[in-house]
Amino acid sequence: MSTTVTPETTDTCESSLPTPLQRGGAMSSRVWRIASRFGTDATFQKSVLSIFDQAVVSGTSFVTSVIVGRTCGTTELGAYYLALSVVFFVRGIQEQLVFAPYMIYCGRRHGDEAAHYAGSSLVHQLVVSGLAALVMLGIGISGLAPATFTSILWLLLGIVPLLMMREYVRQISFAHLEPRAAVAVDMLVAAVQLSVLLALALSGNLSTPIALAVMAGSAGIAAAAWLFFKSQTFDVGLIRAYRDWIHNWTFARWALASQLLACSTPYVMPWIVALTQGETETGILGACATLVGLSNMFMLGLSNYLSPRAARAYAEGGTGALRGVLRQTAMIYGVSLGGLMIGSFLLGSQVASLVYGQSMPGASLLMGVLSLSVLANSMGVTSGNGLWAMEKPSASFWADLASLLIVIGSTIVLIPLLGTLGAALATACGTVSDAVIRTWILRRMMAAEDQVALAKSPEVAPQ
Repeated sequence: MSTTVTPETTDTCESSLPTPLQRGGAMSSRVWRIASRFGTDATFQKSVLSIFDQAVVSGTSFVTSVIVGRTCGTTELGAYYLALSVVFFVRGIQEQLVFAPYMIYCGRRHGDEAAHYAGSSLVHQLVVSGLAALVMLGIGISGLAPATFTSILWLLLGIVPLLMMREYVRQISFAHLEPRAAVAVDMLVAAVQLSVLLALALSGNLSTPIALAVMAGSAGIAAAAWLFFKSQTFDVGLIRAYRDWIHNWTFARWALASQLLACSTPYVMPWIVALTQGETETGILGACATLVGLSNMFMLGLSNYLSPRAARAYAEGGTGALRGVLRQTAMIYGVSLGGLMIGSFLLGSQVASLVYGQSMPGASLLMGVLSLSVLANSMGVTSGNGLWAMEKPSASFWADLASLLIVIGSTIVLIPLLGTLGAALATACGTVSDAVIRTWILRRMMAAEDQVALAKSPEVAPQ
């Protein structure tokens, strides 16, 4: 039975005051109650699952790169990193055209209308995948790709659609706040992909093209399993899909413009390094970027859940509810990713050499700068999700335009002077400027909306 200390009891003899042990026990009890509340809170649990899912995805990618790097060497790792940059670039376009509008609008549709909209999204996914394959086919036929990359480009023609389908089923699950389904898909991919790659590496039959083919096969198996066991209903109609595409385009065009302007920099930069510094330096950049990607998984995992949660918070509670979600997220990002950035500056070279089994001088500085980019990008993503929730993706365009101009100028100056480190610094200049400008735009728009809401509210009559 607990005793409540009232203001009256605090004026009695000193022995009636709680001892340090009692105060510690009371504090522990409060912490336990808070932890218990979070542990049973559905929102908290889904956030943890989203982060865990991204840990599975990033961990699988990390282990894959280590297997390729240790088995095939730094040059092959560079080719692998270039192939992934193509995959990520295409997936970025997929995200803006298919996932971004679906995430915003799917929560506002129910019953048959929700099934129709999900069916439209599936049609949109297949169309975007087909267009991506056609573009890569055109590049292969025209001979625009580097000669050393041509064989991998033809392989990507069949691989990319499967990887895009795997990403589609993940994002559909997150949009409906069902991270368990995404976790199941990604754990299946991890089990199949890593077991096959390890077997090939031990037998001496692994190469970059084979590693990419294994990734695609694993993604195809997991996507097929999800489609078989899915709980989401898809009602496909081509006319309806066309109408939904027109409706989504109002939102998606600005998100796509932002993607092409600034967010594609991490995917284009490896090609600039490959053309100016060679594939070996590209491999070092890829190794450091992969290690930093372990911190990036936290940002992406939380963002997978933040995006739909921010959209629903704004729809239900306006700017006040949205502001609370964004502040909590920014605080979590700042503490966690800031600490990892400091660790990268201090221990980056040792970690890179230990993981890849090769000396990588200067990796600490390179990884530290890349970690700074991740930290800045997390703040930009937080503000960007706020703008998306307010259905103002066009507002991000100007931040991304300014960021692109800064990246171009920095790349021209820094890469000839500093090589691979210059590429990392140019990327950091872009992400920092993008985060600052985007946050400033968000604050202005939220303040303007607060003013409008205040002006519309009825005046309180004097008593």
